[in-house]
Amino acid sequence: MKAVVMGGGIAGLLAARVLTETCDEVVVLERDELSEEPEYRAGVPQGRHTHGLLVRGGELLEELFPGLRDELVAEGAVLADAGDMRILNPLGWLAKTPLGLPLLSLSRPLLETCIRRRVTAEIVDGVHVTGLSFRDGVVDGVLTRDGRVDADLVVDATGRSSKLPVWLATAGITTPEPEVVDSGTGYATRIYTAPEDFPVVYAESLSAPDLPRGVAAMRVEGDRLMVTAQGAIGDHPPRDLDGYQEFLDSLRVPISEMLADAEPLTPVYLFARTASRRNAFEAVENWPGGLVAVGDAVCAFNPVYGQGITVAAMEALLFRQHRDFSAKGCRAFQRKIAKTSKGSWAMSSNADRSWVGPRRGGLLGWYLKKWQVGIVHDPDLFSRFVRVVHMVASPASLLNPVVFRRLAKYSRQDQPRGRRPAGSSPR
Repeated sequence: MKAVVMGGGIAGLLAARVLTETCDEVVVLERDELSEEPEYRAGVPQGRHTHGLLVRGGELLEELFPGLRDELVAEGAVLADAGDMRILNPLGWLAKTPLGLPLLSLSRPLLETCIRRRVTAEIVDGVHVTGLSFRDGVVDGVLTRDGRVDADLVVDATGRSSKLPVWLATAGITTPEPEVVDSGTGYATRIYTAPEDFPVVYAESLSAPDLPRGVAAMRVEGDRLMVTAQGAIGDHPPRDLDGYQEFLDSLRVPISEMLADAEPLTPVYLFARTASRRNAFEAVENWPGGLVAVGDAVCAFNPVYGQGITVAAMEALLFRQHRDFSAKGCRAFQRKIAKTSKGSWAMSSNADRSWVGPRRGGLLGWYLKKWQVGIVHDPDLFSRFVRVVHMVASPASLLNPVVFRRLAKYSRQDQPRGRRPAGSSPR
């Protein structure tokens, strides 16, 4: 069996890694020209900005590539405890407690390059895919500017830029309109030399409707600090240096003060293609055999939540248990993909809807407010919350009598929201 994976990003590489276990031949087609060394590339515009590798994602990558964590650390990635993150939410600094969960802080190019080195599939770069080849209602290959590549299975891992609905339409296959949730979030990132005592992860979180500005700063390889200013509902940080600095100055966290002695190493780079988008491919009754889609081509999350890589790894592992790629089998696979991303989609899209629609009230609103307070004051609640955020624990762990009793200690907070100072920054 020959599998062709369209897209050489992380989702495509992980799919190829698992497919090599069962396929006779696996070929990855990537549009960009690839380098042997970690470099930013046009096909991953978000690669210049902070990337969150959730703890669960790190565990899955280590399962797929034993020793990868040590290799990344040897290349300069920073290894920390997930409980050491310094994060300011609307009500204060999150409690800090060791969790024993390894958290890697690194750039997207380093992670992708190290994964690519480990993948044994054939990777062909500089290939511009133009469509799919169909025979008797089955996808039997990929069309490129240079000709046709035959395949028994085609995997679309081309991400947010996927043209799959258009290509399917040429074969008379109609896909549902995608579900889109857009919080209007934009980023501006600059890299600095890392001050010696700067935390591994330091952030101020956005919070609808009154706190549309935030920042995420992460230590990455090369003793560098990647600082990504974030703004929702169109309140985007600008590219010009003075405007970028003014945006940082406006935050509650004293990040400008903390960067006073840091040397800027790059210009400011922008990114605003952050809308969450989900394609319900599992609902297409006449889905063809020989074709599946994974990663952002199916469900693209707002990158601010850091879910994409972890979900892509979970989806890649589905190939281990799936052998039937007939039309019926491919539809079943897309249902598995939809189920795998369902929880992450619900969490991130619901959070983004709070920027563009009426805020949730009633019991749920009260409960979420309790959590905002609890993770500031209670290390146990902080621990539970971080484990869910990093996908190493089920969201159900936030709903039990022990949690209810602990949350009951915290009364509704009446302190005003808005652009108030955060106070001293804990180290």
